[in-house]
Amino acid sequence: MRRVESVVGRDSGGWRRIAQVVVGGSSVRTDGSEIDEARARAVFSGSRRILVLGCTGGAGQSTTALMLGHTFAQYRDDRIVAVDANTGGDTLTSRIEPETPETLTSLLAGLDRVSGYLTMRGYTTRTASGLEVISADTDAGAEQRLADRSLFSDHRLGESMRLLDRHYKLAVIDPAAALAARLLPYADQLVLVVPASEEASEAVAMTYEWLDGHGCAELRRRAVMVVNGVSRRSMADVEQAESVARGRCRAIVRVPWDDDLAPGGAEVVDPGQLRAAGRRAYLALAGVVVAGFAAQSAQTARTAQSAQSVRPSDEELASDPPGTRIGER
Repeated sequence: MRRVESVVGRDSGGWRRIAQVVVGGSSVRTDGSEIDEARARAVFSGSRRILVLGCTGGAGQSTTALMLGHTFAQYRDDRIVAVDANTGGDTLTSRIEPETPETLTSLLAGLDRVSGYLTMRGYTTRTASGLEVISADTDAGAEQRLADRSLFSDHRLGESMRLLDRHYKLAVIDPAAALAARLLPYADQLVLVVPASEEASEAVAMTYEWLDGHGCAELRRRAVMVVNGVSRRSMADVEQAESVARGRCRAIVRVPWDDDLAPGGAEVVDPGQLRAAGRRAYLALAGVVVAGFAAQSAQTARTAQSAQSVRPSDEELASDPPGTRIGER
């Protein structure tokens, strides 16, 4: 038996052993994935937006956003959308087969004409996993349009976020650098992606400083960091990056190297074709993200209940047993 620490949870008070991989023919899952699956399926109130940011170029930001979206769609019955707000040739959109010519730009231009989900559906591509994708603009003028404040105005960005909230339970957003800072106020959860490489630790430190400088210290503390492309050879760099992040974010997820997800890998990514270790890692990531939302919902409900409660009588106090407050893991 060997232990695989794929996820590090700081909110539970320490390092968490996520998996036990047992070599043998047992049909019973003993790798901890049943726990992550239950977390990924957890119920929470309202809609949530997840912003995926790469700490440095080539970190795997778009791949992480796509695989997280696929995992949500596979394990949840809710509508899930991935918003490709990036540019260039290696975008999230380049890893799916678009079924519509509509893009993020055309959606923003036609916001006033989206009257319901059927209209909204005309702007998305539905993948085999059930994930819907709002495609990126990949032409030569895409980057310039992203910086155009008349099209991508604060008002339009706000309207588009509210539109996603109306039609989708979870929205995974993959932004270009030009939009990242402007989308931070709309994020309920940050997923920070760093490559398993020598520059990882410095990239993590600089990203944390950048977030704190933009007034997002609380969002950074609740962030989940993904170390992407982990292998035996990169383990020293991985541990160095984790030592910088430890105590400054909510959780850390290690995603192992997979040839299909690497640059130059499979043109269209099929989540079912990934190696088991990769699928477990993305499931762990989905579970950690949703567990945070569920905990927030539970805290909100407790606060509301406390605010609405009336002071009990002395007789009621005498008859009720003392309660025990149970912390969320």
